[in-house]
Amino acid sequence: MKIGFNFSLGTTYPLVTQLVREREIDFCEILIDNFLQVPAVELAAAFDCPVAFHIMFSKYMESDQAALEDLAARLREYIDILRPLYVSDHIAAFSHLGRQLYHLAEVDYAGAYRQIRERTLWWQERLGCRVHLENYPSIMDGGHDAPAFFARLTKETGCGLLFDISNAVCAQRNCGLPLDAWSLLAAEARHFHIAGFTGSILSPRLAIDAHDTDLAPDTLAYLERIGPALALPGRTLTYERDGNIEYEAIVRDLHRLRTALACPKPSHGHAAVNADASEDRNANVTA
Repeated sequence: MKIGFNFSLGTTYPLVTQLVREREIDFCEILIDNFLQVPAVELAAAFDCPVAFHIMFSKYMESDQAALEDLAARLREYIDILRPLYVSDHIAAFSHLGRQLYHLAEVDYAGAYRQIRERTLWWQERLGCRVHLENYPSIMDGGHDAPAFFARLTKETGCGLLFDISNAVCAQRNCGLPLDAWSLLAAEARHFHIAGFTGSILSPRLAIDAHDTDLAPDTLAYLERIGPALALPGRTLTYERDGNIEYEAIVRDLHRLRTALACPKPSHGHAAVNADASEDRNANVTA
């Protein structure tokens, strides 16, 4: 299995290249939305390691078709040139009744299933690859429907689950969704996220997926529990850090991950690590 770091801000590029140079990470997950202004060939040349793509603002369930067609055409150029390990996106509500939300909201898993299923099939077809969709850090009781929703969606559309381990821990803290409810999905997932989270300002104190603190003890404990799933060939784990970005703190957490998973430091090689990329592109993503 391979451990990576999420590259979301241009200002962190020197830090990311240092992590690569010092062999602290195996690959870099690029928040691709933020770098579409960079020509694909230049972005490919900027990284001396394999990359993955994380899409944040496609809003593929809400955006109009023309805008999504345009975005997909642009993304496919980057996919063809950079050959990412995987392409991932989000299932979340970005707006409500035409108004942009300040924070992303969790979807109605039962009520919106048909729409999400059709949109997911369509989005994968436009991108020409399997898309791995991230689970939400649930706050409300509706989060209890998430595991069954993802089990059905992955089966019926061929999409993958980008299993965010810390989001599952947040959901357990916030609404009592048992971590064991994710067991079968975690065993089948190929790509994982993990990050620190913080408490909300107002009561009740909710766990907020802030990506700005060190990994929590219960997150690391859960990681060790599902460690055998991550040890399988082709698995990746991306560590996210978007705030309080300090190199030594990040390296300490990366070492915690490697210790928990008994995963040695990398020996970089594009061909070996990118072998699974073509599998996603050639996958059957239609029902």
